[in-house]
Amino acid sequence: MTEIIGIIILGLIVGSFLNVCIIRLPKQKDNIFRESRCVKCKNKIDWYNNIPLLSYLLLGGKCKKCKKKISWMYPVVEGLTAIIFYMSYQNHELSLDLIFTLIFFSALVVIFFTDFNYFLIFDVVTLPLTALGVIISLFNMNPFYITALDSIFGAVIGYLTIYLIRWIYFKIKKVEGMGLGDAKLFLAIGAWLGMSSLLFVLFVSAFLGSIYGIVYIVINNKNKKTELAYGCFIILAVVLYQFFGKDFYNFINHPFVL
Repeated sequence: MTEIIGIIILGLIVGSFLNVCIIRLPKQKDNIFRESRCVKCKNKIDWYNNIPLLSYLLLGGKCKKCKKKISWMYPVVEGLTAIIFYMSYQNHELSLDLIFTLIFFSALVVIFFTDFNYFLIFDVVTLPLTALGVIISLFNMNPFYITALDSIFGAVIGYLTIYLIRWIYFKIKKVEGMGLGDAKLFLAIGAWLGMSSLLFVLFVSAFLGSIYGIVYIVINNKNKKTELAYGCFIILAVVLYQFFGKDFYNFINHPFVL
């Protein structure tokens, strides 16, 4: 029980750090370790008003000094990271697999919210994540049990798949349909999850993105050129792959077997 509480608290702390990355990376602020300040009034936030999740609840979601609302993203990221830490611990307990799993999904949290908020996926996150995925696979330490060859080919094929789709779309429509950030995200996913993950992630992310896009356009009376944060749907597909990946491929291989 003590370990579980410790893992959840650690998740909240890491989630607070991920919030800093999400906010400061788009602003090209290199020093992510400097003191925290309110994004509205720019006043320094005292440590006791900066306790993950708890401070948000005690302050009623408002800055202590200027009384303006604090973004909902802060508690969501902290709570989500704590859940990721808890669930990963349940699967791996205290091990190297746990550490690498937490690194992988923490990076995806940053990518999800930078794409959601700013339509940006940063190389400083995806490229080191890719390199780490290949390295741990070379040393048989991949928590998803991917071999080195599978990791390398998964990364290359993942990147080229999105790059090719992007290139074909541009040739037909004469506009950019996807960013290279999405291709680099697939690069990282292939490095960590291998080639077998790519079809599932591509299919499910395209399906989720299409459904969301149609609903968003209809409800908000937007045109078909409305920009969507496709990286968010890629990451949602990665999460679903953890639960339904095997069933998906079983269905493909045996479509008429109930």
